[in-house]
Amino acid sequence: MNHTINPFIHSRAVNPKEFLGRELELRRLFSRLSTGQSTAIIGQPHIGKTSLLNCLLDAETRKNSFDSRFDRDLFNLLDAHTLHGVNTQAGFWERALSPLANCLQTNQPEHLKSLNATYLIAKENSFGTFVLERLFTELNAVGSRLVLMLDEFDDFLSHPVLNSAEFYGGLRSLASRSAGLVLVIAARKDLEQLNQLTQQINPHGSPYFNVFTELKLGALSKKAFAELLDRAGEHFNRRDRKYVTEVSGGHPYLAQSAAATLWDAIEEGHKGTARYQIGSREFFRQTKPHFADTWQSWTNATKKAITAVSLAQIKNLLTGEKFDASELIDDLGDYSPELETLTANGILAEDKKNEWVVIQNAFLWWLTDELRRNLRDDSDFKTWLQAQEMDNLLTRQQQQRMGVTAKKVLNAMGKGAWTLITAFAQGIAEGVGEGLVAGGKS
Repeated sequence: MNHTINPFIHSRAVNPKEFLGRELELRRLFSRLSTGQSTAIIGQPHIGKTSLLNCLLDAETRKNSFDSRFDRDLFNLLDAHTLHGVNTQAGFWERALSPLANCLQTNQPEHLKSLNATYLIAKENSFGTFVLERLFTELNAVGSRLVLMLDEFDDFLSHPVLNSAEFYGGLRSLASRSAGLVLVIAARKDLEQLNQLTQQINPHGSPYFNVFTELKLGALSKKAFAELLDRAGEHFNRRDRKYVTEVSGGHPYLAQSAAATLWDAIEEGHKGTARYQIGSREFFRQTKPHFADTWQSWTNATKKAITAVSLAQIKNLLTGEKFDASELIDDLGDYSPELETLTANGILAEDKKNEWVVIQNAFLWWLTDELRRNLRDDSDFKTWLQAQEMDNLLTRQQQQRMGVTAKKVLNAMGKGAWTLITAFAQGIAEGVGEGLVAGGKS
């Protein structure tokens, strides 16, 4: 019996041959590298930051994009998660400079041989900023650069050695003064947040991260999202594609995960509502850690905005009672930056009535489960708000409104997320509504 391989990947970052979309982001990134500008790739968990760095690391991708423009440059990708064992800045730079050290050890390519003495001096001086600047200056003089990519950069904020003024200040100085070094960092927090979080160790100097330009990653474009689902071929029908769209909101990891678990449900012979129920159950089980991780990465203001919109929507879904998020937060319009970010990440959209709605249904399932797990009465809701550090952002009246709504949601939710999943699966199977289109601009 022949079995078709499930084409969807969600347990790891995709490699360059599996990569799709992000053409605009790649063009911008390569253009900035070409002119020696350091870049910060900013995005929420599992949005594709590591996959983008893998493309940058791939020589074939660089060749296809810019021919021979980067052939003389050295590329290195370090994951901050793997650097907890590094107990000195010298140890960090030894890893960062390993591509150059390997070239010098093999005497290839020829044009780098002249740097051997300068590299050894830098190593003997524990890779201090002064000697590193000299090394990178000489590297640039022979027509090469080190493009250093630092993934999961937020993790440096808790590093016992590298979370220091000396380390961040050195990076900033080298990135701004040395044409032989270009930095690309990938982080969940934007540059403003990174500057705020390092202000305590840098109360008077220039912000460490103002030498970077931001490149924000959001949901997949409509074109890339369609190409992803096309990998299923005839395995997916129109309703299957709608299911993945409305579950994921175009988020690449969620789209891959939803498509993969739906594929498995189809392979097992499930049809109709059962297909979507079983696919959703496994999908939700696998992605709950993602939503918890994403929630923790959000600012308190973002949590406030999404909670208001979600509570209103969950109440509408469970009770059929029309309810507007503005009844929970009078000043929702003051949260434009947060709403824009949530929209770019495929979580929110404005419907035909210009009201905010969650288009990533799986998030509603997670929040419903979170509320059911933590809340029993009004006092529990206040405790939950405090735990999420949202209580100071809400007036007493807003807390009361949210509490009343949360209580009604609790009373109606029955089996928690499973109540929403069952209704959603039935709606997809019966072709109820057209839903909202996932993905960003085409």
